[in-house]
Amino acid sequence: MASKPSHFSLDISKLNFVLKVLKHYKFPEARWLEFGLNLGLLHPTLKAIESANKEDPSNCLMECLAKWLTEGSDHTLVWQTLANALNEMNLVSISTDIRKTMADPVNEILQCYISRLAQVVLTEESVDLLHTEGLISKDTLTKVKSCGCSLVGDPMLLILSAVAEDHSKLCTLTSILIKSKEAVSLASDIIMEYGKSFPSAVTVMPSCQEASTSTSSRSGQLQDSSSETQVTTNTDATAQ
Repeated sequence: MASKPSHFSLDISKLNFVLKVLKHYKFPEARWLEFGLNLGLLHPTLKAIESANKEDPSNCLMECLAKWLTEGSDHTLVWQTLANALNEMNLVSISTDIRKTMADPVNEILQCYISRLAQVVLTEESVDLLHTEGLISKDTLTKVKSCGCSLVGDPMLLILSAVAEDHSKLCTLTSILIKSKEAVSLASDIIMEYGKSFPSAVTVMPSCQEASTSTSSRSGQLQDSSSETQVTTNTDATAQ
C-alpha cells in the first residue's frame, strides 16, 4: 500500500490521548527529561518543569508533552516524531509499536474520529461482534460492557492496534458501527475518508465493499425515515 501524508497531526488538544498511548506502551515516566530533550525542548525549560513538579515524574511528563505540543504549533507534529525520540533513547520496542500502530496511515484515519467514537454507545450485540471479529479481546469485551458499551481508553487502543495489523478491520468496524443508529453517520464518514485516501483498498477488500454498501443503504433508510416523519408532522400540523 502506498504511503500517504499523515491524516492525524498532534497538537495540545491531543495531550490526554498521547499520554494514554505512552502509558499503554509502558513508557518509563522517570525518563521524561531525556524524552523532552530528544523532542527538542531546551534544558532550562525542562529543569523549570522539574522544579515545579518535584518528585512527580507523571506530572513532569504531562507538562513536558504539553510544552512540546504547544511549541510545535508552528509546524506539523506527528507520531513519527515521538517514535524517533523514543528510538534515540534506545526504547526500541515502544518506538516500533508507536511507529507500526499509531503512525500507520490507515490507522490515522480512524484516529481522526476517536472523539466521536467515544460518544457512541454501542449495543451489547455490537460489542460482542467486536470480539468475534478480532477487534478486542475477551477481557476487553467484559470491560467495555462494564463501562456502558463505550469505546474509550484501552479498548480503543486495542482496536487501533487491530486495524494497524489488518487494514480490512477498519471496514469491519464500520460494519459493526452502522448497527447503532447514532453511529451511522460516523461509520459513513470513516469509510468515505478511507475510500478517498485508499480507493483501491475499498475496491479490493470484500469487507470494505460490504461496509461501503451498508453505510450508504443505512444512511438512505434513515433519511427516508426522517422524511416520512417530517411529512407526517407537517400533515398533522395542517390538519389542526
